[in-house]
Amino acid sequence: MKIGLLHYRVGETDGVSLEMEKWKDVLTKMGNEVFLIGGEIGTKNAIKIPSLSYRNEENVILKSWIFEKNEKSEEEILKKLNELKEKIYEELYIIKNFDILIVNNLFSLAHNIPAALAVYEFSKENKIKVIGHHHDFYWERDYYDNINSQKIKNILIKYFPPKEIKHVVINSIARNNLLSKKNIESKIIPNVFDFSTKEWKKDKYNSKIYSELNINEKHDIVFLQATRIVKRKGIEMAIDVLSKLNDKIHNYNNKETYNKKIINDKSSIYLILPGLNEESEYFEKLIKYANQKKVKLKFCSKICSDKREKNKFSLWDFYAISDFITYPSLLEGFGNQFLEAVFAKKPVLIYEYPVYEKDISKINFNIVSLGNNAYIKDSLYTVSDEKYETATEKILKIIFSKNIDEILNNNFKLGKKYYSYSRLEKDLRNLIN
Repeated sequence: MKIGLLHYRVGETDGVSLEMEKWKDVLTKMGNEVFLIGGEIGTKNAIKIPSLSYRNEENVILKSWIFEKNEKSEEEILKKLNELKEKIYEELYIIKNFDILIVNNLFSLAHNIPAALAVYEFSKENKIKVIGHHHDFYWERDYYDNINSQKIKNILIKYFPPKEIKHVVINSIARNNLLSKKNIESKIIPNVFDFSTKEWKKDKYNSKIYSELNINEKHDIVFLQATRIVKRKGIEMAIDVLSKLNDKIHNYNNKETYNKKIINDKSSIYLILPGLNEESEYFEKLIKYANQKKVKLKFCSKICSDKREKNKFSLWDFYAISDFITYPSLLEGFGNQFLEAVFAKKPVLIYEYPVYEKDISKINFNIVSLGNNAYIKDSLYTVSDEKYETATEKILKIIFSKNIDEILNNNFKLGKKYYSYSRLEKDLRNLIN
């Protein structure tokens, strides 16, 4: 079949784009002809339909009329919406001969209302089967609460998402919310990872990261925060843990870590952050907080790329050279970086965000937990001192463990069993058939 994976943008490093690439890989191996379709294109061999982007100028204006300023009449708003819908409808003729469209978030977030309506109408009139792949929902965002137009509210009720298509969500919380909010049944297909790909190993190329960041390869300990820098990632909680580790690490002088590093008087602990800074105010707070806690941060997005290239390293290279992964997120749709840590065979520190607690924890991965009772103190997230102490002691035990391979290999086997491409292929066969 000819299948299109459609989103506002494709080929970028956001979670939706990454999952679309995985679905494309698996659907292609199943014998289908698969295309990525987006308003913004960051990869080759994708179909660009500019008006699908939620950042296109006309849509930005319309969104501000609907959700921000409310200075236009309902009639003016609907006229503009219909004009954009008709324009986008015409752009969609490039995909007229597709058998299936898998629509990512267009029907669940109200980022681009005319695009969603155009895709819905075009697919229906051209008899293209539609599957809605919902990663987030508009009612989870405060931004969409401020609507004065009853007709726009009715559009959101009817089309976001439309009942008569098939629906896929990525966790059981989303499935329950969709059922209770919209009385719509959906199938859970969790995020996955290609556990059959080549292992990420330290080598001559990625070992250059140490010198690039002025880190001692033989004596310093490296923690990796692989996420973007945004408040919901709870990075301050990783800083709190590293602060406590700083107080205790030199009690282990002359001892060898699980990966053959020797702790000495000059050993330091670093938190490296190759992800993009997307919230400048939060970024500045983190720097100030780390300085107060005497924790060494290394912001290194400038040397991180989607692949190895001159003077740059892939995200996988950063996993390979790290000793421990931190993932203290307060909220995740699923948790790509957790699966990456499991694949990389690295120990991981986790805050048990709702989806982890409800869906992933039952798999019984061996992790270091910060619990699930974070609260805000001085505008940053934190947990109890008891949780920090327990986590710190477990991290030290793991760092100096002689049998860590057993733990990490077992995590890998669990990840491969429950969240691999073979699981995705089985789910997609059932979905499409």
